[in-house]
Amino acid sequence: MLDEWARFWTHIKELFALRKNKPDKSHLCGVYSIGQFRALVEHERKRSDRTGDRFSVVVFPMGNGDVDLHRSCLLPDFLVQSVRSTDEVGWFDTNQIAVLLPDTPPAGAHKFLAKIHQSTPGSWSLPRSQVYAYPSEELSGDQDDSAQGPDLDMGEKLSSFKDSKTRESKTPRGVEPIDATDHQVESAEEDKAFVDLGLEPHLWIRVPAWKRIFDITSALTGLFLLSPFLILTAVLIKTVSPGPVFFRQQRVGYLGRTFILLKFRTMKVDTKISTHNNYVRTLIIHDVPMKKLDRHEQIIPFGKLLRSSGIDELPQLINVLCGEMSVVGPRPCLPSEFQEYLHWHKRRFYTLPGITGLWQVKGKHKLTFKQMIRYDITYEQQRSFWLDCKIITRTFPILYQLTTDG
Repeated sequence: MLDEWARFWTHIKELFALRKNKPDKSHLCGVYSIGQFRALVEHERKRSDRTGDRFSVVVFPMGNGDVDLHRSCLLPDFLVQSVRSTDEVGWFDTNQIAVLLPDTPPAGAHKFLAKIHQSTPGSWSLPRSQVYAYPSEELSGDQDDSAQGPDLDMGEKLSSFKDSKTRESKTPRGVEPIDATDHQVESAEEDKAFVDLGLEPHLWIRVPAWKRIFDITSALTGLFLLSPFLILTAVLIKTVSPGPVFFRQQRVGYLGRTFILLKFRTMKVDTKISTHNNYVRTLIIHDVPMKKLDRHEQIIPFGKLLRSSGIDELPQLINVLCGEMSVVGPRPCLPSEFQEYLHWHKRRFYTLPGITGLWQVKGKHKLTFKQMIRYDITYEQQRSFWLDCKIITRTFPILYQLTTDG
C-alpha cells in the first residue's frame, strides 16, 4: 500500500513537471461531464452532416480498482494539457474518457495517439484506446452483427479496436504541443490505411423497449391471424408463375446494417433489377416524385393487386420478428441508393426500417426524395408509441384507396 502511494505521488510530481513545460489550456477545453460531452458530440455531428467533414473520437478506458488510481487522477488532466485548443476532453461514459477531435479523420486520430504515447512519462502505462469516426465509411453496414438485435447495449455491438502501437521517444519526456495541423491527412490513401470504427452506434441511439415489444407482439399476432391468407397467397403465386414464392433482396437498415428483406414475388423470375436501380438513382439525383417504375409486362398475374394492396409486403413480419425491421419506420433502401445518400440523409438510419411509415401516410409517391428523407428524420426525432399507432391507423385507408384506384 505504501509503495502504491509512493508511485502516486511520483506521478503527481511528473504532472507538475509537465505543466511547467506547457501553458495551461484548461480555460479552453475542460473535462466535460457525460451529458456535456454528448452534447458536444451531437453538435459536431450536426455540423458534419452539413459540411461533410469527418471527425473522430478517441476513447480511453479508465478501468476500476486501486491499480487505476493514478490513471483516474492524472490521465484526464494530461489529455487536457495535450490537445489542440479546438479539441475537447470529456467523459464518454462512467468508465471511459474521450477526446473529441473536430475536422479529424481516422488517420489524424492515430497521429494524435502516436503523439500522446510519445509524450507520456516513462512510468505511465496508457490504457487501450479506441478510435471512432463520424461519418463512418459505411454506417457499420459491413458488420455482420445485425442478428444481435437492436435492443442490446451499443457498447456490446462493436469489437475492440486493436491497441495503438506505442513509440518510445528518444527525446526527453514531456508534452509536445500538438499543432492545429497535426491531425490532418496528407492523402486519401493514407486515410484508408487505417481501420476505423463507426461512431454511429455510440451516438446514444437506442431502439426503445416499448417499440421492440410492440413489434414482437404485432409480428406474432399478424403471422398467426394471417397464416391461412399467407398460405393461399403463396399457392396463388406458385400457380400463376414458375419460380420461388418469396423475393429476397439485400437492403440497408438500422445504423447502415444490411439484411435480406422478404416479399411475395410479384415480378417474373428473369426480371433484371439493374433497370430499377438506375431509375431510383435518377429519382434521387433529380429530386422528383418517388413514383414506381412502370414495368407492367414484367408483373405476374395478380401481381399488381398484391403490390397496390400491400399484401406483397406481409412477409416482412418475419423481418420484424427477427429484429431487422419494425412495423413503423423508414423504408429500407437498396445498397445502390445508399451510395447516393448525403451525410444528412443517413439520419434516417438511426431507427429501425419499417413496413409502413410517416412518408407513406403523408403522400408517398407524390413526394420527392428530399421530402421523404425529411419525413423519415422527423419520425426518428418524434418517435413515440402514439405516433406509431397513428401511422398504422392511417395506413389502412390509404391501402384501400390504392387498391380501389388500381
